Amino acid sequence: AQIMGDLLKVRADTNAINITLNSFGTPLNEPAMRASDRKRLYPALGHLYPAGTSMLADVGDEDELGRVLDLFPQYSSIWNVHSAGGSDGKSIDDAFYERDVQMLELAFEGQMHFGAFYAYVKLKEQEIRNLVWISECILQQQKEEIHKFVPVFSFNAPWRAGSKTRGR
Repeated sequence: AQIMGDLLKVRADTNAINITLNSFGTPLNEPAMRASDRKRLYPALGHLYPAGTSMLADVGDEDELGRVLDLFPQYSSIWNVHSAGGSDGKSIDDAFYERDVQMLELAFEGQMHFGAFYAYVKLKEQEIRNLVWISECILQQQKEEIHKFVPVFSFNAPWRAGSKTRGR
């Protein structure tokens, strides 16, 4: 239950951050709408819930969002990818996907929990996203962009320590 709970909390936090980020420049970002409509969109679980989501509800621009996320170390590094303008060609969604794949891969390390089934389905969804990305790159003749997918169970994944020595 612990592994599945952590996976769901992180997913809920990702949704809360995306709701806030995508509401900028829309009527949901107006002060009256933040407290009523946008606040109701936030999930009622996660590492950010309840203090973080109530702070997110009051955020009016990206700078404020960055200050709120700096209070949560697990999300400040992901926010830094976004605020750096997508260094290495990565968007904030790419950073979320990489973090998700890392956590989902680690779900297979435990035993006797439903998190492994959830992780299997979510990793299959990532494989499909990867195939769509590669197909679109080929169709649009953007072959130099083809390597910008999130690897699943790859020894070359950025989060695998010592991955260079395992493959030899």
